[in-house]
This record gives sequence, structure tokens and C-alpha cells, in this order.
Amino acid sequence: MTIGDLISSQRKKLGYTLEDVGKAVGVNKGTVLRWETGAIHTMKRDKIAALSRFLQMDPTLFIMPQEVLTAEERDLVSAYRAADAGTQASVRKLLDLPEEKNTAESAIS
Repeated sequence: MTIGDLISSQRKKLGYTLEDVGKAVGVNKGTVLRWETGAIHTMKRDKIAALSRFLQMDPTLFIMPQEVLTAEERDLVSAYRAADAGTQASVRKLLDLPEEKNTAESAIS
């Protein structure tokens, strides 16, 4: 999930329109749409602060370069990490992923 997807999802979850968000942050709705679609990749700090407050989001999400995991994705990763080796192997097989070579090696990469 990209940060744009996260903005869109949170906006809709809270019941806001593009215009609502734009007014709260001090931009027009087109700018909010471009944030959501990824057409604008950078934001000024004051806009990050206002947007994160309005959408009740952690502001550090806006400055991280990688994709953001959803709560469900974080739960899945946690469950996989907590599972025994046999369960992890079954999940890798189900998803057609290569077998892990060595636990220590995979923790480094």
C-alpha cells in the first residue's frame, strides 16, 4: 500500500471528501487527489503536519520512502514470524515462494 492509498483509505474511512481534506490542510481538492494518486511525491512539512492531524495519522508515514503496510499486513507478518518453522514452510509453499536457506541469513537480508 502506498502513502497515497493510505491517505485515500483513511479519508474515506473518516467520511471526508477531497474538498474537506483540502480545506483542512490549506490546499485545493485537486492537490489532495494528486497526493492520493501519487502524482505529487513530496509535501511541505506544514502540509504533512496538518494532513496527519486531520486524518489522525502518524506524520512519519509521510516521510518514509517505502510502501506502508496496512494493519492487516502487519498482523500477517507478525503471525508468520511467530509461527513455527513447519507453518512458515507451508505458507511459503502455498504462496509459491522459495524455501528459506538459513534463518540467520534471511534475517540479514
